[in-house]
Amino acid sequence: MQLSETVKVYPTEYQKTLITQTMTEYIDTVNSLVSEAVSGHSIAKTTTADVSADLPSALLNQCIRDAKSIVKKHYKYCRKAVLKNRSLAKRGSAIRTKAPNLPILKKHCCYINNQNYKVKNNCIEFPVMIDGKSKRISVFVKLTDRQKALFSDAKFGTMRIVIKNHTLVAQIVYEVAEPELKLDGNVMGIDLGIKCPAVSYCSEGSVKFYGNGRKNKYMRRHYAYLRKKLQTSKKINAG
Repeated sequence: MQLSETVKVYPTEYQKTLITQTMTEYIDTVNSLVSEAVSGHSIAKTTTADVSADLPSALLNQCIRDAKSIVKKHYKYCRKAVLKNRSLAKRGSAIRTKAPNLPILKKHCCYINNQNYKVKNNCIEFPVMIDGKSKRISVFVKLTDRQKALFSDAKFGTMRIVIKNHTLVAQIVYEVAEPELKLDGNVMGIDLGIKCPAVSYCSEGSVKFYGNGRKNKYMRRHYAYLRKKLQTSKKINAG
């Protein structure tokens, strides 16, 4: 089972400039590869030697993988739209489904696989381009005691560096063993809903509904009407 942890990154001004340049170049490269693939040039056998970008080879490989994934999903949704339009045409319907637009990445970020970064001593090491060469930088992070315990013997996955709320963060994926489910007799599942607040089902076959969905809907409508009435009523003059 894979989980993720978000860690705040505290780079120096110089490191922040390098990371920002890397994220911008990463997104531009992925968008360029996607555009190239859709225009008719296959990227199935594209390697880092075929891509011109100011990025370490590890990040270039990740760019190519991301671009292939985006193109694959785009073609999948296009095929679905074509099949749906054929089905509508057979029924004689004039309605047509619009083909999805080509996705364009706008949020600056970059992905680094687990072979190209290290987490140790409140620092994260990963490669960036400095003067045309790939070099590792060590960026300070604040790890909680819980995160230190998790990362001490965890198997890491891909790390994503992104800006959230004007703060640079690293989202680190790690693997943990799934807890074994112990079946001691009956097992109960609960489904929360809108019309009916909750439904429980036991493995023995018993089903029970909780709450009155119709009454809840009535109360929501009633208070929505009151809110609308108060909002549209004339404001009281305090003077």
